[in-house]
Amino acid sequence: MLAVPDSALTPSQIDATFRDYETVGFYDEMFLEGGQPRPRAELLASRLKGLSEGELTQRQRVADQALLNMGITFNVYGHEAGTEKIWPFDLVPRIIESSEWRFIDAGLKQRIRALNLFIDDVYHDQNIVRDGIFPEYMVHSSKNFLKQCIGLNPPGGIWCHITGTDLVRDADGTVYVLEDNLRCPSGVSYVLENREVMKRTFPQLFNGLSVMPVEDYPEQLLKMLQHIAPPQLMNQPSWY
Repeated sequence: MLAVPDSALTPSQIDATFRDYETVGFYDEMFLEGGQPRPRAELLASRLKGLSEGELTQRQRVADQALLNMGITFNVYGHEAGTEKIWPFDLVPRIIESSEWRFIDAGLKQRIRALNLFIDDVYHDQNIVRDGIFPEYMVHSSKNFLKQCIGLNPPGGIWCHITGTDLVRDADGTVYVLEDNLRCPSGVSYVLENREVMKRTFPQLFNGLSVMPVEDYPEQLLKMLQHIAPPQLMNQPSWY
């Protein structure tokens, strides 16, 4: 339970501010119907209400300008002009409670393990094909199926070293997997920079909250690469 500062607004004041907020027909992660904040968002809603008129918009402009100055942009695939656009950044954060995140985290780890076992089976005994669970034609017709990898045993049995899993929240609030990207998640750089911009432009959001860090991603990536690296490479000075 987070302690709300003495200067925070009362629930009735918060509810009055967001009473006209539309929440019909979809699951809103911040508000219940009628503008009442969900328990996990009460502190955030209180701090947003405490801003002066136009301040949130001004902070958003500052954040967008910071992203532009830092070169945090992207190209639209297939766009003829090839112009770069500022990475979309929402100053209002998405809040995931620790209990929900532990559930999601456990599910993602289980899913990634299953994906590794699937790939390992496809390149070895193909039990999943023989048992009629996965069609054989889908394996051999896939452009990503490499015959050269048949019988290969990667270090630690790890085939997908980095997985970018896209999650969506359904109308009932349940989080589902949209797709798995078994490649280097290019969006990680945006995650890291977004957190930095958020801290600079809206530091009040972090006061009194235990926010999990994202800055340690490069270190975690290095540990994974070191774990799967052949021993002879780990003995080279360049690793240290």
